[in-house]
Amino acid sequence: MRIKRARAHAAVVATVAAWAFVVAAVTTGLVGYLVVASQDGVREALRTAPPAEAAVQVVTRLAPDPADQDAAVREVVAARSGGAPMEAYRSLAGGEDALAVPGSDQDARGVLTVYEGLDEHAELVDGAWPADGGRVTQTALHATAAEALGLAAGDQITVGETLVQVTGTWLPADPDDPFWFGEPIEVTGVDGSAYGPFVVTEEALTAVESSPRVRWRVTPQADAITPGQVAALAGALPGLPGALEGDDRVDVRGVAVSGELAATARSLDADVARGTSVSAVPLVVLVAVAIVTGAQVARLLGVVREVETTLLRSRGLSAAQLVWWSVLESVAVVVPAAALGAAATVAALRAGGGPAVDTGVAAWCAAGVAAGTLALLVAGAAATARRRVEDTVAFSSRRATGAIGWSFAAVALIAAAVAIWQLRRYGEASGTGGADLLATPGPALALLACAALALLAVPFPLALAERALAGRRRLGLLLPAWQVTRRLPVYASVVVLVVVTAGAGVLAASYSATWTGLQEDLADVRSGADVRVTFDRAGPLTAARPAESALPYGQVDGAADAVGVLSTGARIGDESTALLALPAAGLSEVVEGRDDVFPAGRVAAAVAPAEPPLAGLELPEGTERLEVDATGVAAATLLVADSGGVLAQAVVEDGVAAVPAGFGTVVAADLALAVAGESEPAVTAVRAVDASGTATDVPLDGAGVWQPQAEASYRVDAAEPGTASPLSAATVAFRPGATVRLTPPAATGEPVPVAATGDALDQFGLRIGDPVTLHVVGARLDARVVEEVPVVPGVAGPVAFVADLPSVTATLLRVADRPQRITEVWLSASGGDTAALAAAVEDAGLAGAAEVTDRDTVRSGLLDHGLARHVVPAFWSVAVAAVVLTAIGAVASAATLRRQRRGELAVLRVVGVAPSEQARSRRIEQAGMGLLAMVAGAAGGVVVAALTVTVLARAATSGVPQALDPVGGASLGALAVFGVALAGVVAAVALLQASRAGRDAAAAVPGEERR
Repeated sequence: MRIKRARAHAAVVATVAAWAFVVAAVTTGLVGYLVVASQDGVREALRTAPPAEAAVQVVTRLAPDPADQDAAVREVVAARSGGAPMEAYRSLAGGEDALAVPGSDQDARGVLTVYEGLDEHAELVDGAWPADGGRVTQTALHATAAEALGLAAGDQITVGETLVQVTGTWLPADPDDPFWFGEPIEVTGVDGSAYGPFVVTEEALTAVESSPRVRWRVTPQADAITPGQVAALAGALPGLPGALEGDDRVDVRGVAVSGELAATARSLDADVARGTSVSAVPLVVLVAVAIVTGAQVARLLGVVREVETTLLRSRGLSAAQLVWWSVLESVAVVVPAAALGAAATVAALRAGGGPAVDTGVAAWCAAGVAAGTLALLVAGAAATARRRVEDTVAFSSRRATGAIGWSFAAVALIAAAVAIWQLRRYGEASGTGGADLLATPGPALALLACAALALLAVPFPLALAERALAGRRRLGLLLPAWQVTRRLPVYASVVVLVVVTAGAGVLAASYSATWTGLQEDLADVRSGADVRVTFDRAGPLTAARPAESALPYGQVDGAADAVGVLSTGARIGDESTALLALPAAGLSEVVEGRDDVFPAGRVAAAVAPAEPPLAGLELPEGTERLEVDATGVAAATLLVADSGGVLAQAVVEDGVAAVPAGFGTVVAADLALAVAGESEPAVTAVRAVDASGTATDVPLDGAGVWQPQAEASYRVDAAEPGTASPLSAATVAFRPGATVRLTPPAATGEPVPVAATGDALDQFGLRIGDPVTLHVVGARLDARVVEEVPVVPGVAGPVAFVADLPSVTATLLRVADRPQRITEVWLSASGGDTAALAAAVEDAGLAGAAEVTDRDTVRSGLLDHGLARHVVPAFWSVAVAAVVLTAIGAVASAATLRRQRRGELAVLRVVGVAPSEQARSRRIEQAGMGLLAMVAGAAGGVVVAALTVTVLARAATSGVPQALDPVGGASLGALAVFGVALAGVVAAVALLQASRAGRDAAAAVPGEERR
């Protein structure tokens, strides 16, 4: 009997199976994708995090039993990792000892260091790694430190009291490797007056220092960690310092733990929680659409069985037995369909190279869909089995005063309002919070509330339409209005379905555009310019590493402008900050972005100096070399600048110095004294020689009497302006070879104007107009705050300052002994194609070992690798799935309506309504209600999007500056395609219903309505 009953309604049962299959397939794909994307996002975030934020460093003194100490540290770390896979790198370091290098800084310091596994994280530039044995301790030195100190393989140097011989030079293979922990001296080789590291063997270090510092740098294995392990790590890692301090095997005169890994883990855990909350929004919308569709399918099954249910009840079958039959039938249909849907999704994703959805996730999704479907079907069967005949007739034929009650609409509105209020409140505090289960269903509840309002509003225009059309002789449009008002409860589920689906499409289009726009704005902040060329190593100008210039980059095809940039760390007191220095004249040309985030034009005007700060000897255009006459000097180097404040060295050899192209102003002269004691070094003549060999005398008195800069000079006891020439000094030196720097008189004695972020002002207690002293590259830079900005583009941290590069260069020439190379060149693309400009820079051979990054690549990185990038396809997947489910629900509703209204067809024919007119009436009913529902859904989607998408976009993006507010928008092209698809479904169902109604009316027999 049960099998025959199922076969009798095979089409409806197949609809149930199709619904379960689709819901299970979509849910499995969506949930599996979100799980995989969240895991990939966490791993990518750890791989790209700054070293000190992706690791923790443990420092103590070397114990008598180093092996036992090392094992104890690793044991404690494993216990405090929360199960996350970890790596630990051990190293040893001595104290900072004085360096004795001829011609070096008298304050120079060096550190003897030992690394385990160094060859896996560093590359030899020259020579060999150190070995034990021999009379002199062998060392391998950071290549940048070796250049700055003028050392090469084979040279000897005294570090403290230890004589070491340089056997080779090396560079970090990846400066961002947590192995280096982001330590400036290890990454760049020079940190103020500290040089190194001087790598020796452990035996050599312990021979000269009995108890050196021992360090473990601990970092998660980014390619193996999971989001759950990150959460466990965030909870367990804060207890690491206490555990280490309490272990006698580890603690030798105290343990110092540093690094921001715990904070990073907490932040990632919060990001994952926020991403989960945001990605749950489309899931809840999908659940809402699935429930409405499932309820309609269940209702269809009940309607087609109303007659036989009444017959079986009259023959003595109880309601409980009928429900049990439905349970068995539903299990037999739904469970295989849900399992097949989940399995099909897993197989399709694996065959297509999509995300590897775990079979466990697929099983849970299939089970959840099956359970939900069974609940809907059994509830519908129970309602049908217990419903009285008169109740069925009253429900299906009453005139509508509202498809739902006002109380239900009020509840829906209140629930939606509370959820959206909580969502917005949660979004504003999303930087520290986790998932908020109350906020997540907000958009779905709001869309359902919009559907409730639409159903409440529909009877009023229908009533007006009836009154307006009642006087006409022909039924025309009156019949559809009558039918809809009589059967609005039947249409209610379709209206709700279409409203929610249309709203889901608008929400997806709005979120997609808003989130994408936020990533683009964030890319503008992070990149700073269309193209950035970051040089492989910063540091002082040397003969081996001459100056970089922005000039050749500006001549590349597609480049509108190019400027040199000094992006460096600075200190104010004991706290760190960042300084970005670039020419004020070019700042507004290369820096692009929203004015409310970084007003480039206003900043450029504020930091621009009143007078050109880099005065000096102006060289004739086309100068290629200088002929220099000097007295009382052992060597001379002229410092030349280009129009952007970038410095280069013109080293005088045999009276001639080559001038790099584009550098047209001599702004300083470094004169090495020939004798100790009193002397008067002087440059007595300078002649500029062009490519043709024509020499032109350069007047030395054009910039006034040059001043000796004691702070920027080595081993000079006293210095005053000389009388031999404008470029001379009366000096007293400690020894021969001491260097005195001469510069033109300062154009102004005012501090350098700087713009500061709001965070910098708050951190250092500053206000506009306050003086501030920044210590940059080991020198003091006196500045004054003249402007506040929300963020500084191209700088990772929120605490930063912006200054004019020529002003900074002019100041550092007077206080810093070693002129610095610029660290970057920023370019703007004339045609807007930043990727093409970056490729042109590389094709021109200008990149070398530098890193070239363009704005589009940064944007792509954020769009393709953001922790919550998966939410956009999740929204669109739900929107597409909603269209499919809408088609299933609309077909089920149409079939239900057709069955309920079969008896009226003959009556309408008797009163003169032709089959074609009945078909037209059905078409108007279906299409009209669908169109109204689409309009209501679109309007509701716009309102919901306006209230939620900016909050969702910010919550789904980590690292967004507080000042960078998302700007709402919509992907109009995608929305148009979605609207056409949904309208096509509505139209197709309307045409199908009309066609069937016309055929049924043509075949109807008078008297059929009484059966």
